Amino acid sequence: MSTASLGSTGRKVTLPAGAAGLPGHITVRQNALNTVARAVSAETLGVNPGQVTVTLRDDHGLLALEVTTPISMPDLDTVGPDYAGPTLLQRLSDAQLAIRTMTTRITGNQVGRVDIRVRGAHIAGERRIPR
Repeated sequence: MSTASLGSTGRKVTLPAGAAGLPGHITVRQNALNTVARAVSAETLGVNPGQVTVTLRDDHGLLALEVTTPISMPDLDTVGPDYAGPTLLQRLSDAQLAIRTMTTRITGNQVGRVDIRVRGAHIAGERRIPR
């Protein structure tokens, strides 16, 4: 499997297909990488992809992601005083690893760094069925 990093122009990445034994080139546009990273980040953090922004950059030959997003939080009225879930920092640390792993697996580009900026909380309340 061949890997690539963001081109110096920041617009597209061209990979030699010779690594796969086929002549030619494979071109992956930055927009496609951004869409995948945004979808993976949104799913990992439990929010709508429209609420997530991702900036891609080159980090010494690896792909670096800057993710700005709200994070899904439980409604404190529904969890009770004995709630013992993970801390916010633990959830973000786990999310960094998951976003790095999934984006690398889906795109074939080695993600080296994921920076997450939380800009709010999405309170995940119970869904009620209308009567």
